[in-house]
Amino acid sequence: MGELNSLSEVEKKRYKLQMRLDGIGVSGQEKLKNASVLVAGIGGLGSQALQSLTAMGVGTLGLLDFDYIEEENLSHQIYYGMQDIGRLKAVITRKRLTRLNPLIQFNMLNIELNSDNAGLIIPGYDIIIDATNKKMTHYLISDACIKYGKVMAYGCVCNMEGRVSVFNHRGGPSYRCAFPEDKDTDTDNPARESTGMPGILPGLTGYYLANEVLKVITGNPEVISGRVMIVDVFSYQNRFIEVTRDEANFKQRGGVS
Repeated sequence: MGELNSLSEVEKKRYKLQMRLDGIGVSGQEKLKNASVLVAGIGGLGSQALQSLTAMGVGTLGLLDFDYIEEENLSHQIYYGMQDIGRLKAVITRKRLTRLNPLIQFNMLNIELNSDNAGLIIPGYDIIIDATNKKMTHYLISDACIKYGKVMAYGCVCNMEGRVSVFNHRGGPSYRCAFPEDKDTDTDNPARESTGMPGILPGLTGYYLANEVLKVITGNPEVISGRVMIVDVFSYQNRFIEVTRDEANFKQRGGVS
């Protein structure tokens, strides 16, 4: 990453509570300022993660989403209101985040991620948050992260459970290691239309995602790598599934350009 840009007096005042923590301090806050994170998918998960990362002072945030706001989004995507229906999620989100923290650089990408453009987008960021809701997009992001040496922070929500993990981190397993494509992966991210979801779940899971990104950037050793955390919103009993690196699955596939 090279030499870190130092904090301004405004930033020192804004982030002083974070900098009091032993695991962050001034050096950790400088790492946050100099980090770049791409959030793919600005629904309930992505918008909550973005709000936290913006407030914490991550210097550059990419907002990748081509979708429009629908009324059914409003039960779990709290950034949006009735007046926003029919408008692009990325446009509304950037405006609101800029008001929250004008010190952050926001890159808005109103496009659909695919195998042709992944190689133009993903190399420009340190960490990729996968907050999308399609299995094949998970695989695409995983493949691109492996190809370009990027950390992938993964989250999904369904029914009453959220899932969070960090892949490709310091030799740890990839998304494909946890969810091989040649096996039945419907249990990873089934259609919400058929299962339902409580409105609070994406927010809670999104905060966990942002916290993992914070740990990766600041070098915290307790990153959820090699495990998938299952968040149960009703029982409050989180559990973990162990994941080992499988060399047959830890490789780039799918023709990422």
